[in-house]
Amino acid sequence: MPMRKSGFTIIELLILSLVVGIIAITVFTDLTRSLSANRLEAAKWKLKSDIIYAQSLAVTQQVNHGLIFDPANNLYSVYSVITSDIVNDPSSGSAMTTNYNNESNFQGVQISSVSFGSPNTDRLEFDSFGRPYSDAGVTPLAADGTAALNYGASIVTITVAKNTGKVS
Repeated sequence: MPMRKSGFTIIELLILSLVVGIIAITVFTDLTRSLSANRLEAAKWKLKSDIIYAQSLAVTQQVNHGLIFDPANNLYSVYSVITSDIVNDPSSGSAMTTNYNNESNFQGVQISSVSFGSPNTDRLEFDSFGRPYSDAGVTPLAADGTAALNYGASIVTITVAKNTGKVS
């Protein structure tokens, strides 16, 4: 009986390479999809927390605070009515402006629409009781306000309840 040398044939190596390639493509696709979902989710939670922060500033300082959105430049800022200035971020000390184009955690996230009041306005303001207003604190929200973010085909919407200011 002839002795067979151990090792792999070219066909076995090609099949192994094909299987490894298919697995790698599947893992990469799932990882990319997961990364985009995480960026959109992180951007949503950042916006929600900034809305809640503006509301809490209005209540604790008894001065209207709010957010002004600039969808064309993909950014928003938290401001104080009494000074008409952007408030400082408590963690960094710099102006509390979030620009989705400049922050690596949010690359690719877009502010797709903002609707607070009628006519649609890009401003959301809270009074000293935490109630939401549009039009620079003049008009209470007549309907729930929304801000929508998208990353590719995925969209998330943040809603601010008209009477209570509850953010969901």
